Amino acid sequence: MNPNSHALILAGGIGARLWPKSRINRPKQFLALDGGQSLLARTMERAQAVFERQRIWVVCKPYQLDEVKRQVPDLLHENIIIEPVPKGTAAAVLLGALSIEKAHPGATLSVFPSDHSIKPVDRFAKVIGAGMEWAASNDSMVIYGIRPDHPETAYGYIEAGGTVGQCSNWNCMEVTSFHEKPDPATALAYFRSKRFLWNSGMLSFSVSVLKRVISGDSFRLWQPLYEEMRASAKPDHGRLREIYLSLPDDAFDTAVLEKLARCAGRLGGESPISLVVFPCDFDWYDLGVWESYYRMLPKDEAGNAISGTAKAIDCSGSLVISEGKTLVGAIGLKDMVVVCMGDAVLVCPRKELHRVRELVESLAKGGYERYV
Repeated sequence: MNPNSHALILAGGIGARLWPKSRINRPKQFLALDGGQSLLARTMERAQAVFERQRIWVVCKPYQLDEVKRQVPDLLHENIIIEPVPKGTAAAVLLGALSIEKAHPGATLSVFPSDHSIKPVDRFAKVIGAGMEWAASNDSMVIYGIRPDHPETAYGYIEAGGTVGQCSNWNCMEVTSFHEKPDPATALAYFRSKRFLWNSGMLSFSVSVLKRVISGDSFRLWQPLYEEMRASAKPDHGRLREIYLSLPDDAFDTAVLEKLARCAGRLGGESPISLVVFPCDFDWYDLGVWESYYRMLPKDEAGNAISGTAKAIDCSGSLVISEGKTLVGAIGLKDMVVVCMGDAVLVCPRKELHRVRELVESLAKGGYERYV
C-alpha cells in the first residue's frame, strides 16, 4: 500500500439513533456494548490491520478528547483532530482530510465510522487495501457497499451500475444513485434486484481529489473551510471556529457524495472525478441503530429478541431490552421496540426506528435536555 495512506476514524457523534443507551455524555462509540472493548477501540484495532499506527487519526469534539486518549492509548496525541463545535460528518471529514493533508501532502485517506461491527477483519483489510489502491491511482472517490443478505429498512442504499474495473481481484463498480432508508416493499425490491448495496458509510479518496470536488460551484458552502486550512501552516482557532459555526450540519453522504453522483463525471474538467463502489461480503452491522441489535440477538420461537430484565408474552417480532433492576413486561406486541436504560424508556415500532434521532432533537428543545 502507498506509504502515504491514512485512516480517519469519526468519533465525534452523540449516537442519537441509539437513544436511550447512547447519550451526549456517554455516546455509543465509547461504550462496550457486549461487555468487551468499546466500539472506538474495536475500530482502532481494525484500522491497525490495514494502516501503520502513526497513520491513524481520530476526529472528535473537545469534551471527548480525554475519553479518546483513555480508550485508544496507542493513538498518537498529534493525530487527534478536534472539531471547534459540533457539526455533521461532512464538516468532520473535511476538517480531518485537510488537517492530514497539511501534515502529509499527497495523502490518500480512508474514513471509518466508529460504530460498526465487522468480521472477519482480514477480509475487511483486503477490500480496504484494494479501495485505497484504486483511490490512489484514479480520479475517483471510493465507497464501500455491503451486499444485503435480507431486505432491510434501517439502512440507506447505493445503486450500483456497471463494473468499471478490478483492483486486487475486487470488482469496482460505478455508483448510479443513493437511496434513503426504504419502506419494507421497496427494501424487498432492492434485495431481489441484486443491484443495490447497503451504504456502509466507509470511503476512500486521495485528498487532492477531495479538494478538486469541493472547489466546484456546487460545493461553495465548504470552500471557506478549505481556504482557511490552506492559508497558513496553523489555522487561527478563532477564525476556524467562526467558519465552522457557519457550515451546514450535513452528513458527508448528503453534502458531497450524493451531489457527486448526480454530477455523473462533470466535475474535474479534463479529468472528470467519478464515484465508485467496492461491494463487500464480510459480516457488517451498524451498531448505531436498534434494528441491528434485533438482528444480532438470539430470537425466541416468535421472533422476539429479549435481553436483560425483561419478559414478553404473546409478542412477535419485537425487541425488548432492560438494563439494570427495572423489569419490563410486554404483552401482545408485534414488531415493536421497548428499550429501558437508566432513567429513560424508548417505545417505538421497528418500522419507525429511523425517527429516534427526531425524538432526541425534540427532547433537547422541549426542556428534557438532561435525558439527552
